[in-house]
Amino acid sequence: MREGVLRMTEFFDTMLPGVLEERNITLHFRPKFGDLRDEEYMRFPVELRYGYTSKIELRAGLVPFTPSPFNSGRDHRWGLGEARLGARYDLGRKLKFFDDTTVGLETRVPLGKPPVAVNDHYTHVKPLILGARQLLRWPSTTFYANLAYDRSVKLTNRGEAPPEIVRQHIFEAAPGLLFKPSEVGYFAEYRFHHIAEPNDRRLAHRIQFGTVWDIPLERTERFRLPGKWQLELAYRVGHEEGRGTDHGISTRVNWRTTLREVLDATKGNGANGSKGRR
Repeated sequence: MREGVLRMTEFFDTMLPGVLEERNITLHFRPKFGDLRDEEYMRFPVELRYGYTSKIELRAGLVPFTPSPFNSGRDHRWGLGEARLGARYDLGRKLKFFDDTTVGLETRVPLGKPPVAVNDHYTHVKPLILGARQLLRWPSTTFYANLAYDRSVKLTNRGEAPPEIVRQHIFEAAPGLLFKPSEVGYFAEYRFHHIAEPNDRRLAHRIQFGTVWDIPLERTERFRLPGKWQLELAYRVGHEEGRGTDHGISTRVNWRTTLREVLDATKGNGANGSKGRR
């Protein structure tokens, strides 16, 4: 049951269909180590997920950031970043092509004045649909697709946006293949963006492929690491009309655990501390 609750549901920007089981609560932590190389800050996204019913999952999180130990500049600072709220509903097999389908709604709200890459001054509302289908001819291979529309809105009066920020509405489609015969998986994905700005419309394309290591619980427990750990590595090539081509390697660590484990660990530390004071 614990393995099922902590199953792999995403990697990098890709989301897989499914919701958390009823009355279960999980904690997700996804530090972005690429920030050490590219940014003047480091992001530490954390999210709490709750299975409200067998079909509905609720989400809430923060994306705080801290100064980078290696890079300095205007964004070398602390902040709460943004708040995230969301909900997902499991449609099951109602779309006959997919074995699993999930629809959802996500909201991102800036807190303070975070760096542009964390939040671009606007509140974002994002409806999405996620689908996945097991390929019978290719064992252990899943075809998946993400569709989303990210719309920026003025939820509160935050004053004028910085001059370098251009308000955008982005439609995104991302089909891909995930081959995962065991704890190690491999993926290849194409991501399409239609970007609408007040005075411009353009397309962007990105191809990425890489590997995911969904470390088994018995391995991490040997080293007394609570929860489920996932290591991700990918190579990306992207092209945006009028903006050129970029490429690079991305890495990420995804840690997820149940709230029960967190509370039990806290109680255990408290008990040990009390014995020490005696």
